[in-house]
Amino acid sequence: MSFEDQAFLILVAVTYGVWLLVRRRESAAVALLFGASVIFYGLNHWRLLPVILIYCLLNWCVGVGIERLRKKGWILALGVAFNLVVLSFFKYTPLIVSTLAGWSNVWLWPAERLASPAWSIPYGISFYAFTGIAYMVDVYRREYPAERSLVRYSLSAIFFPHLVAGPILRANEFLASLSQGKMPTRGEAHLEAGWLLARGYFKKMVLANRIGTLIDPYFAHVADPTTAGVWSLPYVYLYALQIYLDFSAYTDIARGLGMLFGYRWPDNFNWPYLASNVAAFWRSWHITLSRFLRDYLYIPLGGSRLGPWRTCLNLMITMLLGGLWHGASWSFLLWGGLHGAFLVVHRLWSETGLAAWLASRRGVIGGVWQAFAVLLTFHCVCLAWCFFRLTLLSDSLLCVQKWVVFDSATFLSPALLDPSLGLLLAAYVLVSLFVAGLDHWAKTEELGFTAGCRWGMRGAMLVLAALLSPGGAAAPFIYFQF
Repeated sequence: MSFEDQAFLILVAVTYGVWLLVRRRESAAVALLFGASVIFYGLNHWRLLPVILIYCLLNWCVGVGIERLRKKGWILALGVAFNLVVLSFFKYTPLIVSTLAGWSNVWLWPAERLASPAWSIPYGISFYAFTGIAYMVDVYRREYPAERSLVRYSLSAIFFPHLVAGPILRANEFLASLSQGKMPTRGEAHLEAGWLLARGYFKKMVLANRIGTLIDPYFAHVADPTTAGVWSLPYVYLYALQIYLDFSAYTDIARGLGMLFGYRWPDNFNWPYLASNVAAFWRSWHITLSRFLRDYLYIPLGGSRLGPWRTCLNLMITMLLGGLWHGASWSFLLWGGLHGAFLVVHRLWSETGLAAWLASRRGVIGGVWQAFAVLLTFHCVCLAWCFFRLTLLSDSLLCVQKWVVFDSATFLSPALLDPSLGLLLAAYVLVSLFVAGLDHWAKTEELGFTAGCRWGMRGAMLVLAALLSPGGAAAPFIYFQF
C-alpha cells in the first residue's frame, strides 16, 4: 500500500477519526494504531506479515533479556544476528544463487525459482531491521531502558507512516512517546504537519512522477540503438532530482502523518546537493541512515581513533555495507564503494595545507572555491547515481561514457525541451518561498486572518498535487524497494 493509494487515504482518515475519539484512553489508542499498522502492511502482503511480527517479538525479547540477564553480550549478538540473517536471506539469496549459477555455468534449480515473482522481499525489511538493531544496542549501552510492553514496542517498530522507508527512528525519538502515561492526546503543530503533507504529495505526485515518465524510457533503453548518440548527463541530473524529490516527499508525508498523531520525528534531508564535500553530503542526505551507519558500524569499527589508514578502511567498509544494504545487486555495492572512495579522498585532502588555506579564504577566492567544491561534489554524487539507477554494470558504464561521448545532431531528446517541468519546478519553489514568508510573518503579527491564508495555501497545494499529477498507475516510492 502506497501513500498515494485510495485505500491508504481511507485507512488514514478512519484511523485518525477513531483516534480523536479514543486518544485519551491509552490502551485503546495503542490497539488502534497497532491494528491500523498491521492492516497497512498486511493488506497486500499478508503472507509476509509473520516476518515483521516475528521481528517485533524477538527484538522485544532480546531487549528485555539484555536488561534482566547478566551475560548481555551473547543475547545482543543473537538478536543482531537474527535481524541480519533474516534480512540477508530475503534480500541477497537471489543475488548469491544467480551469481554462483553464472560462475559455475551450471543450472541451479533455486536460481529460476528465486528470479520468479514467487520470491518476495518483505516491504521495509531493511528499515525495521535497522530500527530493531538500534533499539537493542541502545538498551545494551544503557542509553534507553527496555520496553516492558510487547505491543507498545511493536507499534514503535511498525507504525505505518514510517514503516516502509523510514526515517530510521531511535527509541528516544518515538518509543519514549509510546510509554505508559506519555502518549500524546493531541496533534503536534498542525500547520507544519499540513505543509509537510501538502508539499510531500506535490513533490511526489507532480514533480518526481513527472520526471520519472520523462527519464525512465531512456534508462530502460540506455544500451539500445534507439538512444545511440543521446547525451546522458541531463538524464542523470534529472534522476538526481527525481530521487531527492521522491525520497524527501516520503519523509515529508511520514513526518506530517506522525505530527497529526502527536509525534515529531527528525528530518532526513537538509539541502544535500548544496554540500561542498561528500562527507557533508552524507550529513544532509538520508540523515537517519547516515547516523545509524556512523553510530552502529563506523564507530564500533574504530572510527577515526586508530590512525589515518584505519580510518580510511573503516570509511570504505561502512560505505560498502551501506551500499549493499540498498539492494541485492553488485551495482549497489559499487555505488557504496564509490562513495567510500570519495570519502577517503576527502579525508586525505582535508588534511593537506592547501585544503586548510582554501577553506580559510574569504571574498572572491573563497566564493569561487566554494562554488567549485559544490559542483564537484554534485557531479561525484551524480557519477555514483549512474550505478545506483542501472543495475547492469555494462549499462552504468555506458551511461557514464555518454556523459562525454554523444552525437551533436541527436544529443538532446525533444522531450527534454518541454518547458512544463521547469515551470512546475519554478512554481513549487515560488510557492514554498511564499509559504515560508507567510509562516514567518504569522509568527510576528497577531492577525487572525493569516491562519486562514496559511491553511488555504496548504489546501491549494494538495488540490494542485491531485490535478497536476501526470495520471496513470501510481508510481511506488523509489525507496520502497529497499
